[in-house]
Amino acid sequence: MTAPCALTVGDFLAAFEAEPEDAALLADEVGRHDFRYRRLPQAERDAVILSVLRKLDGFTEVGAHRHDIWQSAWADVARRYDESGNDLAALEPGFIGATSYIRLFGDYAQPLAAGFEFNYFRVLRRWLFGKYLTDARHVYEFGCGSGFNLVALAQSAPDKRLIGLDWAAPAIDLIARVAAHHKLPLEGRRFDFFAPDPNLALEPHAAAMTFCALEQTSEQCTIFLDWLLERRPEIVVSMEPVIDFYDPDSLVDDLAIRYHTRRRYLTGYLPWLIAQAEAGRIELLKARRLRMGNLFHEGFSLLIWRPARRA
Repeated sequence: MTAPCALTVGDFLAAFEAEPEDAALLADEVGRHDFRYRRLPQAERDAVILSVLRKLDGFTEVGAHRHDIWQSAWADVARRYDESGNDLAALEPGFIGATSYIRLFGDYAQPLAAGFEFNYFRVLRRWLFGKYLTDARHVYEFGCGSGFNLVALAQSAPDKRLIGLDWAAPAIDLIARVAAHHKLPLEGRRFDFFAPDPNLALEPHAAAMTFCALEQTSEQCTIFLDWLLERRPEIVVSMEPVIDFYDPDSLVDDLAIRYHTRRRYLTGYLPWLIAQAEAGRIELLKARRLRMGNLFHEGFSLLIWRPARRA
C-alpha cells in the first residue's frame, strides 16, 4: 500500500493558478473535506488502464439526440428532491464522483474518502464565485440542470438575480419549485444550445456560466458561443473538458483523448476563443488545465473570458 497524500490549500492555489491572497477564499472550504488520496502500485494501475480500454467502445455519443435522456435524468433528480422533503443536497447530480478512481496531476489515484471529486468541485466553485462573480448583478447558468450551482451561489450572494437555463422541462420546473420553497432569487428558463433564442437578451452587469454543459454540444458549441458574444456579458466562466489540453504522448492523456473523441464531447471552444482574442473581440482571461478528473477524462478545465471593451 502506497503512503497517502492529501491536497492542501497550496495545491488548489497552484492548480487554479490563483493569487496567494486567494488562500483566504479557499481555506474554509478545503478544511471541511477529506482530500487524502493514494497513488496506485503498478499492478493496480495496469488493471485500471485495462478497465478503461475495455469500456471505451461501449460509450454513446453526446448531442441533440440525447434530449430525452436528460429529460429523464433531471426528472429523476426532481423525484429525489421531492422524496427528500425539499433537501437542497438532493439537487446535486450523481455523475460527479461516480468513479472510484480519479485523474490527478497526470496519473490515476484513489481517494481515501467518499465525495472527493465533488468536494474538489465545491472548492473550485467557491473560488470561481468569489473571484469572478462578485460584481455581477445577474448570473446566467446555461445548461444548469437542477440548479444546484445557482443554489450554492444564492446562499453565499443573496443580492444577485440568478437565471438557470436548460433544455429539459423537468429541470426548469424543479428550479421554480426550489426557488419558491426556499425563497431564493432564482428563476428557470428553457434554452437550447443548438438553437439559442434570438430574442433572449441578457440584463446589464451579467455573468454567464457553463459547468460541464457545453461538453454536450461537440463541434456545434460555436452556435452558442457566437450567440453569447453578441449579448456581451461582463464575464463568461466555463468549466468544461478541453481536448486541446491533453498530451497525446502521455498514456493517461491518450486514453482521455480516446474517451473524449468516442463521446464526441466539446470540440472547438479553445480554438474559437483564441481566434476571437486574436481578432480583438474578446479578452481571454484564463485557459487552464487543472489536471483533475474522473476515471475517463478531465472535466475540470477552465476557460474564462469577456467581450473586449468597445472604443
